[in-house]
Amino acid sequence: MADHSDKWKELRKPFPKEAIGQIPKGGMKLDFVGHAAVTDRLLTVDPEWTYDFKAVDERGNPMLDAEGNLWILLTVNGVTRPGVGDGPNMKERIGDALRNAAMRFGVALDLWTKDELESTLDHPELKNEKPSAKPAYPSRKPAEAPKAADVSSAHAALLGELRGKLVAASLKGDDATSFVRGVIHKDKPETNSEAQAVIDALAELEG
Repeated sequence: MADHSDKWKELRKPFPKEAIGQIPKGGMKLDFVGHAAVTDRLLTVDPEWTYDFKAVDERGNPMLDAEGNLWILLTVNGVTRPGVGDGPNMKERIGDALRNAAMRFGVALDLWTKDELESTLDHPELKNEKPSAKPAYPSRKPAEAPKAADVSSAHAALLGELRGKLVAASLKGDDATSFVRGVIHKDKPETNSEAQAVIDALAELEG
């Protein structure tokens, strides 16, 4: 028997990342290599590769199984292995069956599983770059908790003005705290806008 070890290795070679896409199937997106890329790989390894339909009718047309699947027999380098495909029409069933049968020869094998294969653990150079392994969106750093507002000189001046107006309005201690809480729903203003709201309320009170 001829030694095809180099050709089998060629079948397992990963595809360029631009040749790998995703296809919706069973309510999820699956990584896959298109029919043309698989055919090109088969031609590179064995220009005389061929396939046959596992079942045909009296006119030689392919027949489907009870579940509507198409079965083929793919022969590469004199070795024959089965493949099965489905789809809405015969063209898509054939393409799917060829990808499935080629997978049994190692073509894009790791794209058919979400798990890590033993062979790719030992030989990571056989791995294809899976689109599904990439995050859907660029990773972002977690948002930092907002820092307490710095007490600027303007803010300090505004608080000083507020304290003066509270005293002028005879609001001290608990009375002042109650008034401030009634305006901004907290015991003391933490921002310029809150301080200004209390000042405005005092102005209305005085008016």
